[in-house]
Amino acid sequence: MPFEINTPKTELSPDSERRVQRHIAGLERRLVNFHNPLGRLTIRDRPTERRHTADLVLELGVDRVELVSHHAGESAEHAARLAIEDVERQLERHVSTLRGEATFGTPSRREPKDLRPSSHSDEDDHDAPPDLVEDT
Repeated sequence: MPFEINTPKTELSPDSERRVQRHIAGLERRLVNFHNPLGRLTIRDRPTERRHTADLVLELGVDRVELVSHHAGESAEHAARLAIEDVERQLERHVSTLRGEATFGTPSRREPKDLRPSSHSDEDDHDAPPDLVEDT
């Protein structure tokens, strides 16, 4: 997968660059089922604010879907890791919607099985004790 890393006015140490590449490799493993994904990571140094920012744009190549993340951290490596993790969560959510899992990530909103509209039927009334069945 083509992945561009831009670091204008920012120097990454070889160790930091290796760790950023390791995080990118983890993201690439999640993208094996997508055709022609393209990623751009831009790391900028903010010396007046004593922090680094990382902007990550991932084009999936499917239906013009773009996943975008902007994060800041105390080091370039930390900011890049936060941005990559954020895009991984967005990718997981996008893949779950492609599968049709409408309630991904919101388990508190799911209704118990006995309260779902599709679970109520006339067959359930036959199994209930006689005093709970309504006469019609």
